[in-house]
Amino acid sequence: MNASDDERGPPSSDFSEDLGERLDNAPADERVYRTALELNTPTRVVEVAERADCSKNSARRHLRRLADIGVLRRVTENPETFERNESYFEWRRLNRLSELDDDEYRNRLGELLSEDEAYRDTYDVEKPNKIDPLEYGEYGDAETVWLDLNNWAAIRREIRDLRRSRRDNPVDEGVA
Repeated sequence: MNASDDERGPPSSDFSEDLGERLDNAPADERVYRTALELNTPTRVVEVAERADCSKNSARRHLRRLADIGVLRRVTENPETFERNESYFEWRRLNRLSELDDDEYRNRLGELLSEDEAYRDTYDVEKPNKIDPLEYGEYGDAETVWLDLNNWAAIRREIRDLRRSRRDNPVDEGVA
């Protein structure tokens, strides 16, 4: 029996090859969009064109369109540079969270609040940033503590975002 015969094993096809082929065959606007999602710093049109494997004019046209709809921000005009508009992505995230039905919302919020409380009990502080990195060793393996604290911070962000999506007041209740 090989891994592909096992229903729980990895798929028989190579995901990275499939993804690479799909990207190679994607139209220029899709390649520019995927590249644009990675623009965390102001990036020139020529660099986007190289990364998206298209002409500068095509990259510029698609980047401007993405800036017009709010996905990107035009940072400079000469040379023209663009970066991700984080406000847009935050809005999309909150919009998706607002579409949860009431049961999904309550269940997810309850799970997150329980996890937050468990971390507070484990580390005996109200917030993950209350633990000095130099003290991680006091709580066990420093790397495990670091991972826990990052997960805890992510949980607290999701609690706030869930509440913001429903305009619950206060958004930090139960999350000191």
